[in-house]
Amino acid sequence: MATVNDLATETTVGLRALQDLQRCYDDEMWDISEPAFSKLRHIHIHLSNTIGKFARALEPLDHQEHRSETVDIQSLNDEVVPLIGDLLIHAAQISSALGQDLSATLIDRYRRNAQRFAPESEFAKL
Repeated sequence: MATVNDLATETTVGLRALQDLQRCYDDEMWDISEPAFSKLRHIHIHLSNTIGKFARALEPLDHQEHRSETVDIQSLNDEVVPLIGDLLIHAAQISSALGQDLSATLIDRYRRNAQRFAPESEFAKL
């Protein structure tokens, strides 16, 4: 079985590739790139739209649960699964716009959270 460190290394490689792929995509197809703040603001608009779509998909199920009805989260797949890709796109775009390494940002977040909530965890030692 892979260790947390092994998985973190694999994640780093994958997220760096994702961020590079997103830069290529943006170079070819993203309309707003300069000035940098305009691009960041436009990414925020798309991100907010994505979060709104997620909320609209969840809201009916939230009402069902409140009425003690059975909630089938699998029914969300058609609406929510594409949003996962959008969230990854936006994370890669924001990281690049700020000159950050997406993988380092994620690994740092895991480490900091583990140091706060599970200091004995392998994640706390990343």
